[in-house]
Amino acid sequence: MERTLALETTKKVGKEVLLKGWVNTRRDHGKLVFIDLRDRSGIVQVVGGQELGDLRPEDVVEITGTVNRRPANLVNPKIPTGEVEVKASKVGVLAKAQELPFDMGQEALNVSLPTLLDYRPLTLRHPKVQAIFKIQETLIDSFRETLKNMGFAEFQAPAIVPVATEGGAEIFPVKYYDHTVYLGQSPQLYKQMMVGIFERVFTVGKAYRAEPSVTTRHLSEYITLDAEFGFVKSWEEIPDVAEHLIKTMLKAVSKNNKKELEMYGAKVPEFSGKLPRLKLREAQEVIFKRTKRDIRREPDLSPDDEKEICTWAQEERGSDLVIITHYPT
Repeated sequence: MERTLALETTKKVGKEVLLKGWVNTRRDHGKLVFIDLRDRSGIVQVVGGQELGDLRPEDVVEITGTVNRRPANLVNPKIPTGEVEVKASKVGVLAKAQELPFDMGQEALNVSLPTLLDYRPLTLRHPKVQAIFKIQETLIDSFRETLKNMGFAEFQAPAIVPVATEGGAEIFPVKYYDHTVYLGQSPQLYKQMMVGIFERVFTVGKAYRAEPSVTTRHLSEYITLDAEFGFVKSWEEIPDVAEHLIKTMLKAVSKNNKKELEMYGAKVPEFSGKLPRLKLREAQEVIFKRTKRDIRREPDLSPDDEKEICTWAQEERGSDLVIITHYPT
C-alpha cells in the first residue's frame, strides 16, 4: 500500500490508508487511545485501543487504518484534518523514542534558551519552531523567483576570503593551511565582479560579523540576500527594485504563511501604493519635530529613531514601511 500523508486523509474518507510519521501527542480515554500523528504535511488524529500499545511522543510509527469522519461535536477547526480521524487496525513501531525531557505537546515551547539549544534536534520539531523555517523558506523562494523574473542571474559567493571585504565590520580570522584568511562579511566584491559578466546578479548565502555585542540586533552569522545590477539610468532605479522586491516577498508570506504568522500573533507590514521615501536629513527633521530630540547632524538613525520614523509613516502615510535615502558617504 502506498503511503498517505496526514493532509491527504481528508480526501480518503471510508478508505484504508497507510500513515507514517511521529507520535506528536497521546491521550488516553478509558479503553480508547488517541494520538496525533505528525508528518511533513501536518497532523491527523488516530484512534485505537490495545493496538496503539505503549506509544509515546516522538515514537516513529507506521499505522494502517480506515479514515472516518469525526462526530460533529468532536470536529477540531484548528487543524486542516480536524473533520476526520483514522481508526487504527495495524501499528508498527519503526523507532522508539526516549522519554522526553519536557512537554512538546503544548502550543508554546516554554523552555529556556539554553534548553532550547541543548535539545535542538528535538525542539526543532515543535510546530512553532518549524514556523520560523517555513517563513524563511517563503522569503528566500520569493526573493529568488522575483529576481529571476527580472532577468537576474544567481551565483554562489565564496565564504572564505583572503582579505576583509567590507570596511568597518569586524572579521573572523581562520587558519587556512599556512595562511590566515577570513570568513566573508559580505558578497559585495563578488557581486561587483559578476555584474561585469551577467549585468544583473544575486546571491543567497551566509555572512559573518565578529561584532562584540550581546544584543539581538547583532548576529555573528546570518543569511544575506544580495543583489546588484548595472546600466542604471538613475539612482532611483535602485530603491524601485528594492521596493518591488520587498513588497513581493511580504505578499508571498501573507499568502503562504497565514498559519505560521498566527502562531506568533504576527502580521505582515501593511502598505498601499508607493512606499514613502525621505532623505536622511528629512527623516531626522521629522523626528526632531515629533520628539524634540535633535539628531539632525547624526550620520545614521538609531533604533529609537527608526521606530519613530516608522510610526510617522503609519500615521501620516498609511504605511508600515518607509525608505530612507541620501545617507552620507
